[in-house]
Amino acid sequence: MRKKFDERRLMYNKSEDLYFITYNIILILYHLKCTNQKKQFKDYRKLVFLIPIISDDKLTTVLLDYYKGKNNPNKILRNAINRLYYDSIENIILVRYILIILEKKGIIKLVNEANRTNLYLNDIENYSALVNDPRFSKEIERIENIKNNINLLSRLNYMTFVENFFKRNGVAIWEN
Repeated sequence: MRKKFDERRLMYNKSEDLYFITYNIILILYHLKCTNQKKQFKDYRKLVFLIPIISDDKLTTVLLDYYKGKNNPNKILRNAINRLYYDSIENIILVRYILIILEKKGIIKLVNEANRTNLYLNDIENYSALVNDPRFSKEIERIENIKNNINLLSRLNYMTFVENFFKRNGVAIWEN
C-alpha cells in the first residue's frame, strides 16, 4: 500500500493539475483586477509563465530581480529561467483547454483579437471566498508583489513580457 502511494506521489506534476491551474488563473485575474471588458488580461499565453512564478517564491524573486535586465543572471539562474520558459511553453495547450472550459462555465470571458486572446473574470462576487482564502495567501502576496514591480502586467504585450524576461536573460525563444 505504501509503495503505491509513493509511486503516485512521484508521478504527480502540479503543472498538469487542472485544479491547480484553474485556481491560479482565477487568483491572477482577480488580483490583477481583470474583471471586465475594459480591464482585460491581454494575451492568455502570459498565464503559462505567471502560474509557476506565483506558485514558487524562488521563481517570483528571479522574475523581479531579472526582469528588464535589472541584473545579469549567473549560469545556474540562466538555466532556471530557460527551464521555466520551455516547461511553460509546453503547457499552452493545457491552459487554453482550461480557459475554454472556464468560459463554458461562465467563469471567464475570452475575447479574441487579431493575433491574441484576451480574458477577464466574470461575476467576481461569486469567487470572493476563493480569492481571499487564507490558503492562497502566499500566491496572493506574490501576485501583489509582481503587480507592484512590473507596470501594467495585465496589459503588457506577450512578446514584450517574453523579451523583457526570457530573451534578455539568454533564452532562445521560439516566437518571432
